Amino acid sequence: MIYLDVTGSCKSAKSTGIQRATRSVFRELGRRETILPMSWNLFGKCYQRLGRRELQILQDPFRVLARSTARPDLRGENPIAELLRLLFRESIPLKTKMESGDVLFVPDMYRDARIGYLPQLIRETGARSVVIFHDAAALRLGLMRNRALARFEKYIDSLATFHLVICVSRDSQEHLHQLWREHGTKPTETCVEELPPGDLDPTEREEPSREDSASVPVILSVGTLEPRKNHLTLLRAAEILWKDGFSFELQLIGRSTGYYGHKVISPMKQLQRAGYRIRWLQHVNDRALHRAYRSCRFTVYPSRMEGFGLPIAESLRHGKPCVCGGNGALGELARPGGCLIVDQTSADALAGAMRTLLADNATYERLSADARARDFRSWTDYIDRLEERLKGSA
Repeated sequence: MIYLDVTGSCKSAKSTGIQRATRSVFRELGRRETILPMSWNLFGKCYQRLGRRELQILQDPFRVLARSTARPDLRGENPIAELLRLLFRESIPLKTKMESGDVLFVPDMYRDARIGYLPQLIRETGARSVVIFHDAAALRLGLMRNRALARFEKYIDSLATFHLVICVSRDSQEHLHQLWREHGTKPTETCVEELPPGDLDPTEREEPSREDSASVPVILSVGTLEPRKNHLTLLRAAEILWKDGFSFELQLIGRSTGYYGHKVISPMKQLQRAGYRIRWLQHVNDRALHRAYRSCRFTVYPSRMEGFGLPIAESLRHGKPCVCGGNGALGELARPGGCLIVDQTSADALAGAMRTLLADNATYERLSADARARDFRSWTDYIDRLEERLKGSA
C-alpha cells in the first residue's frame, strides 16, 4: 500500500505546478499501484480519508469549480471547511495501520504540525518514506520572516528523516544539501527527477497554430500573483513597448493571493485605463490554459527563482518560445533550447527580449523550431522511475 499525502491538492481547486504534479502522480500511479490518498487536518492534527468532494477535486478540480476565479483556494481551504472535515471524515491511524512493505509518499510541501508528526511516524513504523522537495525559493529570496521562517527551517530539517528525497531539479538538490550543512543536519539520500509537462491532445502535437495575421499578437504569462513571480517587472516591460508603439495584448493567467495580489492588480488596472491591451484571465481550467498557449505568439516567465518552472516546459511543449531568466533551475530548463534567456529582474532586458520576438521573425522562427524540437519526458517514463524510487530498487 502506498499512503499518498494529497493535502494541498484535494481541498480546493487551485492548480499551481505542485497541485498539477500531485494530481498527475495520483492518476498515473493509481493505475499501477494500490494507493490510499489522504489529507492532513489542521485542527485534528491527523490524516483523514478523502470524502466525495475531496476526491472529485483530486481527480478533476475543474469539475468542481469550472469557471475562472481569482481565489480558488477560498472555496475549501478555510476554517469552517476544515472543521467540517474533522467532524465528518474518517481518521487514519498510520502508526498502527502501516505494515511492512507499505510506503509513505509526500509529493507536496508542508509547514504545519506534520513537521513533527512525520519524523516521529517514520521512526516508529520503520516504513519506507519518500518525499518530493520542490524548492526553497522564498527562503533564498529573503521573503520569509519570523515564525514562517522558523517553520520552514524545521520543514527542511524534517526532510532528512525520510529515506529518500526526490528533488525536481539539480539546483533544488544542491540547495537542499547546502541548507542541511548550514543547519548541521545529517543528510539523507537524495536524487533528481524532473517533472514532465502535461500531455497534449493528439491535435496539439502537430505544428502549433499561428496567430491570425490580422490579429494583435498575444504575449502570455502564467503564474500565481506572488512576489517572486515578478509580475511588476513584466508590467513595466510591457509598458515600455506600448509607449514605443508596439501593438500586442498581454494575457496573465494565475490565481491571486490575499497578501500580494492587489499589488499586481492595481497597476494592471491603471494600464487598462490608459488604453493598453492587458487581460488577467485569473485561475482557469486546463482547456482554457492550453487554448491560451496555442493562441499566443510567445510566453514570458519573469519569475526570479524556481525549483523547476513548469510554465516554461508547458510553453515549449506547445511549441512556443519563452522569455525567462537563466539562473538556477530556470536555466536548467531553458538552456537546451526554445528560450530567450535574459536578466528577468530588469524591465529593460525583458522589454528587449519581448521586442525581439515581436519584430525579429528570423529569431522567432528559430526559437519556435527549437521549442518544437525539445523532447520532454512522458508521465509514463516518470512513473516508471517513481515506482523504482518508492520501492527502493532504483
